Amino acid sequence: MIPLTHCKNKKIFVLGLGLSGESAIRALESGGANVSAWDDNDRVRKNYSEQGKIITNPKEISVKDFDVLFLSPGIDIKKSPQKKFIDEFRRKKKTIICDIQLFVDEISHRKRNDKIIMLTGTNGKSTTSMMIYHILDKLGKKVQVGGNIGSRGVLDFELSDQDIIFIIELSSYQIELSPNIKPDIGILLNISPDHLDRHGDMDKYIDIKFDIFKHQNEDDISIIGLDGEIVSSEIKKRNFESNLISYKNNPQDGNEIAELHVDGEVSRYDIAKYSASHKITYPSNITACIACMHAMKIEFNSYCEYFDSFKGLPHRTELIHEYKNIQYINDSKATNADAAKQALTIYNNIYWILGGVEKYGGISQITKYFSKIKKAYLIGESAESLSTTLFNSKIEYENCVTLRNAINRSTKDAEKSKSKVTILFSPACASFDQYKNFEERGLEFTTIVGELVKERNEIRQIN
Repeated sequence: MIPLTHCKNKKIFVLGLGLSGESAIRALESGGANVSAWDDNDRVRKNYSEQGKIITNPKEISVKDFDVLFLSPGIDIKKSPQKKFIDEFRRKKKTIICDIQLFVDEISHRKRNDKIIMLTGTNGKSTTSMMIYHILDKLGKKVQVGGNIGSRGVLDFELSDQDIIFIIELSSYQIELSPNIKPDIGILLNISPDHLDRHGDMDKYIDIKFDIFKHQNEDDISIIGLDGEIVSSEIKKRNFESNLISYKNNPQDGNEIAELHVDGEVSRYDIAKYSASHKITYPSNITACIACMHAMKIEFNSYCEYFDSFKGLPHRTELIHEYKNIQYINDSKATNADAAKQALTIYNNIYWILGGVEKYGGISQITKYFSKIKKAYLIGESAESLSTTLFNSKIEYENCVTLRNAINRSTKDAEKSKSKVTILFSPACASFDQYKNFEERGLEFTTIVGELVKERNEIRQIN
């Protein structure tokens, strides 16, 4: 934990007692701040009170009594019961921030020389963040990773007498609540429609993503992926005070080539053997990692072997089981169409399980990647809408409602094939209609598949 000494004696209201909120309270109180807190969830408030902490209802206090509002990034201001309270902070032009800004301000306050790498994008953030961490760790660097990844927030980092490389994954929500971030290396992987219900429209979402570079100067480096049309178009409209590195993947003669564009010069790296050695990542993740290493002046030959030892993350094109001719892939993290598109490109003979809470545009934007789909199995509230796109694309489909039904039906169909096939759970939708989050959804897929394979193997042994 990092005591937030720059907040000593400040009066700070913490709204939201999730992981980032509780972490912030510990760091703020340790640094000498006066903290008041609230959460709209009764159970969370009760749990907090039972720890001997005092809950302060925003409706019973005055905004003028506080210097800063800490807002948990998961809170949608437009829908929050405390919208009036938050708006009052805005009217008074008081600071509204999240843990990312607190961390950056504390590092600056302590005049440390740590290197901060911040990474954002619609898809691929966690895998790329962990890949960068994996390589730097293998190279013996003092490195920590956190932010919008797993359960480690940035205020749970540990400082030491040595300089540290901090890798911070950022969501659009966190960037929006971090008005003065200035990473030494900022990375934007890609942009596709997502979270538009919260941000309002695509232009706003794009602007927020590009805000990661807003305060950089000539001492900093901006890394931008050009594989998508949106970013490729936007980069031409924007000015950068920093040093710019762009990258893209350029397949040539069956080989996967990573291209870096720096100061008008192009560097090329053959990454075919790394991207093909396992299907746990995509070439674009590897290329972004190469760009980051280039920014840090680390030679490709000194680390390329470590791509092979990177194990990937749960719920990202994760091979769960192989049974007869079937491989089961858990890609529950694919919460939008663009993420599912990636999985559809790397497998053959696909029995596709999808559905949940539909995102902007549904799956209509990725129909050109449907050629390897044998059949689709729909679950969740978006089944009817998704079925229209599948029907128009001449893809056979079945509405299964639940994940268990979809797994059973797809397995029954897949067993009839004489070829090697893939049952791909890549929902292309959010999980909140039936699950708490994509992790819970992915774990249920893993559990059900495990039970099914065990049962079928036992039947085979009896026979």
